[in-house]
Amino acid sequence: MSQSGLLRAFLVVEEFLKNREGFFQNLIEEKQLRTYFVSSNFAVAIFSAIYGATMGLYAGGIQIAYDAIKIPLLLLISVYVTVPSFYVLSSLLGGKTTFRQMVVLLLSGLTIMSVVLLALVPVNLFFILTTANETFTSYAFLVLLNIVIFTLAGLFSVLYVLRGFKAIFQSSDWIVSFSVGSIIFMFVGTQLAWVLRPYFHYYPEFIRPLEGNFYVSLIELILGVLRRRM
Repeated sequence: MSQSGLLRAFLVVEEFLKNREGFFQNLIEEKQLRTYFVSSNFAVAIFSAIYGATMGLYAGGIQIAYDAIKIPLLLLISVYVTVPSFYVLSSLLGGKTTFRQMVVLLLSGLTIMSVVLLALVPVNLFFILTTANETFTSYAFLVLLNIVIFTLAGLFSVLYVLRGFKAIFQSSDWIVSFSVGSIIFMFVGTQLAWVLRPYFHYYPEFIRPLEGNFYVSLIELILGVLRRRM
């Protein structure tokens, strides 16, 4: 992307943050959708890569590059897998939103999520640099901390998309499609996060073989911490 393209991407991010009413109006009128699409993808890739590299610092070495690739993949694949669900459900309930509008709306929410992740890089970096990586408890703490950070960033993303649905739809028919779509996005994202592991320790391959799932492993991690505290 050229320097002017880079500047345009950051201007779009600023528009999402400070002029969302103007963005939603452009979305309704289908203006600048290509610019929003390209800039959102670029911003998500860059911001989430920076956050991912921070996660990889805990293990160091090639894991920094691995995580810088994994986190953008996690966010972008999750949203593109989920777009058809949002679009079909909203259409079945009477929504007139085009597929392009739905893609841009969800990407805007994902951009907000990546901005929040970027804003929390100093917090994550502080704990990574000040936490010893020799014990299971310290490892578990960083995993749970990052789950909390991603949950918080995801919440801001969902709230942003919620405002977009309210602006685009003239009736309350959007509530069901938004709710179901958001649940699908959550499950897709968490399972994909599990598939792309590890993040905090070195593994010679890019990802580990498939086994278990995110929720079972999270429960086992919490129980492991509690057993060591007893």
